[in-house]
Amino acid sequence: MRIIGIASGKGGVGKSVTTANIGVALSSRFGKKVVVVDCNLTNPHLGLYLGGFSSWPITLNSVLKNEAELEQSMYTHSSGLKIIPASFELRHLQRVNMHRLKSRIKKTFDGYDADIVILDSSPGLTKDAMLALRCSDEVLFVATPHIPSIVDIAKCCTMLKNNDAKPVGIILNRVKKQRYELSEDEIYQFTRLPILTKIPEDENVLKSTNFKVPVVTMSPNSKASHSFFNIAAEMIGQKYIPHTSFWGKIISKFRRN
Repeated sequence: MRIIGIASGKGGVGKSVTTANIGVALSSRFGKKVVVVDCNLTNPHLGLYLGGFSSWPITLNSVLKNEAELEQSMYTHSSGLKIIPASFELRHLQRVNMHRLKSRIKKTFDGYDADIVILDSSPGLTKDAMLALRCSDEVLFVATPHIPSIVDIAKCCTMLKNNDAKPVGIILNRVKKQRYELSEDEIYQFTRLPILTKIPEDENVLKSTNFKVPVVTMSPNSKASHSFFNIAAEMIGQKYIPHTSFWGKIISKFRRN
């Protein structure tokens, strides 16, 4: 089993949306047993993107207050994905101890029947964010092709140097292919990390977040969905082959000729 942290140098880059869509893609398209954990206790958005709000009586907050076991806070999404949400209520932040996270994750998932556990961390270099990343074996960063987002990733990598968590690469999100965006070479100069995939700016993603349905479910043939499926496939060493409709195949044939 792999524990993968998904992080960002700053907020607002689409980290939780990326976590939700990769998790659902791995579960629904590739049949993997995946658990996603919302480690952003201050602004927990992962549950929103997966259709939940206040329907979970036990959350990660309960676990970190020694009121429940981690497995008790696990719920099943319609895609088959398992989610451990954080509470939306401010009162549930009282007496939460993030230092318990690593021991609870190790205790719960040691021998647990899952292929991948994905930790959606808080953005930036906060104490809670670093504690979540230190529970991970690998770290994927989500960023936009803009200087503040990329510079902050470089800082995160410096903080992780003396830990077991290995930075793997960057998922470049909301790419518009504009000349003012940073190039792959420029991003590598800042971070020394490869670009794993580029998620294009896609209005379908914005629609999906308001409908609380992952874009890979709501619009599986959108440009963003193809990118999410592709990175999910690469994470497990598989090749993503898009499903093409009958008319799509006919059009492609004429284009080739």
